[in-house]
Amino acid sequence: MMPSETLHPWLEPAWRSLASHIESDRIPHALLIHGPAGIGKAGLAAQFARKLLCTGIAPLACGQCPSCHLFAADTHPDYQRVGPEEPGKAIKVDAIRKLINDLALKPQYGGYRIFVIDQAEQMNLSSANALLKTLEEPAERTLLLLVTHRPSRLPPTILSRCQTLTLRPPKVDEALRWLEAQRPGCSAEVLLSAAGGSPLRALALAATDVVERRQQVFREFTAVLGRRQDPVRVAERWHGQSHEECIDWMASWVTDLIVLVMAPAGRRVRNTDFLPQLGKLAELLSARRLIDFRDELMKTRQALGGQANRQLLLEEALIRWSRIGQRMPQGRVER
Repeated sequence: MMPSETLHPWLEPAWRSLASHIESDRIPHALLIHGPAGIGKAGLAAQFARKLLCTGIAPLACGQCPSCHLFAADTHPDYQRVGPEEPGKAIKVDAIRKLINDLALKPQYGGYRIFVIDQAEQMNLSSANALLKTLEEPAERTLLLLVTHRPSRLPPTILSRCQTLTLRPPKVDEALRWLEAQRPGCSAEVLLSAAGGSPLRALALAATDVVERRQQVFREFTAVLGRRQDPVRVAERWHGQSHEECIDWMASWVTDLIVLVMAPAGRRVRNTDFLPQLGKLAELLSARRLIDFRDELMKTRQALGGQANRQLLLEEALIRWSRIGQRMPQGRVER
């Protein structure tokens, strides 16, 4: 079990795996924690670090020893966290070089020195290469925790030198129960759909106008397909929103459409609040075209993390979406 302040029921299996490393005194020198965004990976990494640094004898971090107090104040000399300076930006090589220099120092509290690289997929090539030698020749009683939701963006040379811990997202029913317990009376199912199934992201969205924004984006998304709206003008109206959010929503709706086209009475779709509209569209669309378009959306989503023109990427995605029904009469889509 994890401490109550960070307890997320879907993370308990992962926590038991981490605890087994401590119990057997077999701490890896590098551990890659990966899984979908918004399920608590960074919190789990911090909890593991806190437990390793704790000088108490309790099975969990005691919260009372000097080490725990320093950790809570974010001033523990044997713990560091590195990440992008700004959302979507690269982790610079200077930050990794500083981490490497600090790794050579002995732990001040006689235990471990722990370094967390959050959003590790944001390391550029220079940063990853700088880290590689440290992974090949690890210092004693040091632990590198790499946290990412896109392990495929890390070089194979990095991946091969880390033990891995894969976190699974909660089942929908489990996530809904947790979300409703945190925010009684919230539109839990809609929020979870808007957050792509990530409960922590859904909780953060509960205090926003995401429900109304998502409904508007969906209306314009379907209007572009039916050629009732110009894709470039729709992209302009979406300019004030998160480009990642818009692309993620589109990908989620297209995935549901693929499910409905291929197995209308089969698997449950994620966006149940839009099921009537999605069901009607699925009667007119082909799975092949939808799968091709979803693949293009995934490429667009990845490109948003680079140096490309983000607004142009959004326009191109909507133009491609409009072309799926280009050969059909106004308001119709190719089956």
